Formats: sequence, C-alpha cells, structure tokens
Amino acid sequence: MRRARRFVAASAVLGMLAGISLSSSALAQSASSSASAEPLTFIIGMTNNVVTFNPLTAIEAPEYEVNGMQYNLLFGFAQDDMSAVPDIAAEVPTKENGGLSADGLTWTIKIKPGLKWSDGEPLTANDVAYTYNLVLDDNFSAFTSYLPFTDSITAQDDTTLIWKTTKPSIAPLIPPWIYILPEHTWSKFKDKEAIKKYEGFPDQVTSGPFRVTEWNKDEDWTLEVNPNWWGTMPTIQRVIFKKYSNEETMVQDLTQGAIDFAESIPVDLFRSLQGKEDQGITTNVGGSFSFSQMSFNQCYVQKDCAGSTGHPALKDPTVRTAVEMAINKDQLVERILGGYGTPGTTIVVPTTPFWHWDPGDQAIPWDIPGANAMLDDAGYVDSNGDGIRNMPGGGEELNFRFIVRSESPDQIKAGKLITGWLKQIGIGTQTTAVTDAKLIDAWYALDYDLYIWGWGPDPDPDFILSTFTTDQCGSWSDTCYSNPEYDKLYDAQRAATTPDERAGIVKQMQQIIYTDIPEVVLWYDNDLQAWRSDKWTGFQLQPTPNADGEGGYALFQYGTYSYENIKPVTGSGAGTTTSSGASAGLWIAILAGIVVLVGIVVLVRRRGSDEDKA
Repeated sequence: MRRARRFVAASAVLGMLAGISLSSSALAQSASSSASAEPLTFIIGMTNNVVTFNPLTAIEAPEYEVNGMQYNLLFGFAQDDMSAVPDIAAEVPTKENGGLSADGLTWTIKIKPGLKWSDGEPLTANDVAYTYNLVLDDNFSAFTSYLPFTDSITAQDDTTLIWKTTKPSIAPLIPPWIYILPEHTWSKFKDKEAIKKYEGFPDQVTSGPFRVTEWNKDEDWTLEVNPNWWGTMPTIQRVIFKKYSNEETMVQDLTQGAIDFAESIPVDLFRSLQGKEDQGITTNVGGSFSFSQMSFNQCYVQKDCAGSTGHPALKDPTVRTAVEMAINKDQLVERILGGYGTPGTTIVVPTTPFWHWDPGDQAIPWDIPGANAMLDDAGYVDSNGDGIRNMPGGGEELNFRFIVRSESPDQIKAGKLITGWLKQIGIGTQTTAVTDAKLIDAWYALDYDLYIWGWGPDPDPDFILSTFTTDQCGSWSDTCYSNPEYDKLYDAQRAATTPDERAGIVKQMQQIIYTDIPEVVLWYDNDLQAWRSDKWTGFQLQPTPNADGEGGYALFQYGTYSYENIKPVTGSGAGTTTSSGASAGLWIAILAGIVVLVGIVVLVRRRGSDEDKA
C-alpha cells in the first residue's frame, strides 16, 4: 500500500544546480581527499518526497521503500511470484506443519531465534505481539484490516507467536504489511497522538539491513548499513536518496554519473536512455503493479462525512458513468505513457490474473455522444447557454474542482486531456495542481470534487479492496464510498477457506466497484527505471520478468532483494567518487559560487513556505 510533497526553488537556482548536477552528499563525496575512507555509497534519484519515516503514518512510495529497508515484516513477499515467505517468521505455517489448527482458528507461528534490533536488544515474538496489539488496541485503521477476526495475539515464548481468530482467516498469509516495532522503545509513547507525531527519526531502533542516519528535509536522506542486521549483509554500506524537483535534471545526473539509479522516469526521457548499454546505462521496464485513478467525492451518506464539500451531482451514478464514458483511456496510455502501460478497468491489477476481474463485454466504452445523450435524458441541460450543464431543474452548474499532483507530470497531462473531454459533454472543471501534502489535506478534509492520484497496492488484493469499505472513510478510502453489500463481501473473502472460493468473491467486489464508479481507474503503468550498469551489478528483479524481459522491479520492490545484492563492477570505482573527474580546486570554486546563492535560496524557501500556508 503505497501512495509526495515537493520543494520548488527559484528557476535560476535550479538551473545552476542542474549545471552542477550533484547532490550535496555526492559533492562532499567527490571532494574527499581520501576516497577509500568513504563508505561504499549508492545514490538514487527520484522526484517523490518523504514526509515521515514513522511506519504507522507513512503513505508515500519512498516512505515505504525506506521503511522496508529499516524494518521487517512477519512474512515477506517472494522474489519470483510475491507469495508469502518467512521474514521474521521461521516458516510459513500450515496444517501439515502444525502451524494451523484443525478448526482453522489458531495460528502457531515460529519466529527465527537470535534476531536483534539495531541497538543490540533481542527481537522476539513479544515484539510481534506488541506491534499487532498496538494496531488493534489504538485502532490504527490503516492497518486493522490486516488483522481480521482477531481474538488474541500473544507470545507463548520468545520464538512462538499464537494468533487466535473468531473465524477461519487467511490473514497471516496475505501477509500483513505491518512493520514489526521494538516494544522496548515504542512502549514509551504515552498515547496514539504521541505516536502519530513521531517522525521515525532520529534515534529510531530498527531491524532491517539499513537505517536512516541523516535527513535533509525536501532534499535528501541517507541510510547506512545496520551492523546488527541478521540477514545477508549488503555490500553497499550507504544509500542516499536524492529528491529532484524535475526529471530532466535527474536523468542528466544519471548520464553524468552523479547518481547511480533513477526511479519513475517519464517516457520521453526513458526513451532517450534506451540503447545506451555501451555508455554504461541499463534501462528497465518494471511491472504494471500500480495504477492511477480519478476519484469522485462520495461522502454523502456516512456519519464521517460532516464538512464534505463534494458537488451534489457526483451522488448520481449517471453523472459518474458519463464522465467515465468521456475519457479515452487508450489515448491516455499512448499520449502520456507512450505505450508503457494498459488502459485501466478495475482496482485489482491484471498482472495478478488469478484475482483480476476482466469486465469484457461489460466494459464502459469511450463514447462522448452516448455520454451527452445520457446526461440529456437525466435532465442535466445547459440552462443559460454557457456550455456548462446545470443540475436538473436549472440548479447549480456541473463545474467540478479538479485536483492534480504537481509531483506527477503524467497526471498533470492527464488532467488537461480529461478537462478537454469533459468540456465536450458540458462539464466544466477548475483544475489546480498542488503538492502531495496539500492533496492529503484536501483528501482527509473531503474538500474536493475530483482528484487524480494512484496506488501501488499489495500483491494480495485484500488491502486495495479494504480501501473501499465504509470503515476506511477518513483513513485509506479514496472517496468515502460506502456500500453495505460490498462490506459484507469484503468480510466474506477474508473468511474464505479456499483460494478459488475467495477469488470468486474478490471478482464480485471488483464488479460492484466498476459498476458503481466511485473512481475511474485510468491506467496501469509500468515503472520505468535506469541505472549505471558500468558501475553496479547484482540487481535482483522482482517478480520474475516475462518472456520479453519486462515486468520485474529493480528497486522499489516488495522487499530488499536488490539492496542486499548490489555490488560494484570490478575496477569501476563505483561508490567512492563521481565520474566527472573534477579537481578539488574546481569543487572549491563551485562551492564558493553556491554560497553566494544561499541568501537567495533562503528567501525563496521562506516565501514558498508562506505561500504554501496561504
């Protein structure tokens, strides 16, 4: 479950920094008089930002990427097919190995012995029980759906967890994407509000192969290897994530060797990197395990909907259907993704075919004349000739507030196309591009009509299905959609005793969402990545790529397979200096030039902060 705030500096400063093409960390690294003394460092460029490293409040993809390097799950996701595999657990429990009782109500889960936290304290079944009970007792609703029908979760001893349920449940093997927390430090928080305020840095105690040691907010964050890590010890000793304000500079830095990996590259820039293996750059078309959606404010009937400002027309499924009919998804995929994706249909991605429901001949077509006729028949007519339809009876105009993410050029482009198509059916939009922080505020405040965002859901469909249940309004729900029939089916799929039974229910649920249209799934997009293959080797793709060599993620996986195996190409000098070869004297001159700009940057930041608060 992964969903970025963005810092924007003055264009003149950005231009100069683009010419320098180095992060502060990389610059210091290059200027070092003793490169051999530097930790072996791998630098990742991306445009998405982090707001927190708290595992219980993280939302964005980079937050999950970092926390996946810092913390562990009870069960992880297999490299080949992302099925449940042991992480902290010693084995996957079954009836055959005594891990599941005959009545299906008690799971006995063995924990690996000898595990340690980063401070040297033992990591035991008590920490797992503490974490899961914290989620349930303090109602961290973003995670409670992972623990259905729970009667009790206790530690029988340091290496045995007992999980009892009131109904048979497949929950432990979904598996729960809840990072296990150290009881000896987290139990010191006095209440839920104190936990929510915690940023997860500094002085965090972790269990994974890396640990955040530096965070320059809105700029970069650094992780160093955890000496008490109990798994495969990585070769790289330090990982720096550099946050860029534009993709062009990020790709330029990759080609110049100032960074080692670029994540989520726009298609035009990605194509400019293809075929450059002889220049030391490898590209990768990752899987379509994420989607972008346009969500409608559906908060009208629930108790949690006080203060919702959604347009009343969005209550009407006829309006929502007409909007979807006006959107040409094939054009979105071609014009925005350059073909690196597929048109969207349901909320479960087609790259999990066992769970995905294909609408087939029930698919909603692209049909602008049909959408116009549908709205005419429902009484939505333009009463004053201004080109915008009104509510039946001549009421409020169908003029929707439409939020797109300043973080995502693709979604901004999609917003412009969708605005044009909606105009053709007499619906107006007031489009605003905002930071992710502001979008999150509007989302939680229910202060929007439409917005575009996206999901990188769990491999198992349970989580993304849970986001449409009534209970998730005010938490993970995109729209505050509510349907009692859907809620019942959600509980039913969690209690299903066979995969085939569960898949049938999961497909029913997708059909309900597709018909009710609380949101429009626009596309399933490939993750476009590239790295310096002349400097680094050892990337482990997850899941196994298809026959065309596509579909596996090199980084931003469901695990740390690559981080544990990346190593420098022999003789490349990777991780100790940038490839620019500039002299120390030149770096000193550049640093002096940057100092001159510090006052300007401070003023720009201050003004930007004030404007953000306006």
